[in-house]
Amino acid sequence: MTTNDGTRYRRALPLPAFVLHPLTTLLLGAVHVYLASGHLVQLFTGPIQWTDIWKGFGALAAAYVFVALASRGFAGRRISRSAGSVIES
Repeated sequence: MTTNDGTRYRRALPLPAFVLHPLTTLLLGAVHVYLASGHLVQLFTGPIQWTDIWKGFGALAAAYVFVALASRGFAGRRISRSAGSVIES
């Protein structure tokens, strides 16, 4: 995403800096896996309820997003200089 003057936004979501730290996002992902397991276990042990389906798989989807953000943070940013401009990839 770019602005009118051509500069790039560093983040698409307006989140606080501590949320985008890789260890914090891993912790949030682990919490969502824990929350998902509580609902998904109910699908196998008890009567099937729509609430357990959407909460369980929704929490798994959120865990995937947080782990993806963590892996992006652990990968780091490579900066290459080309013709006097800095390109972030």
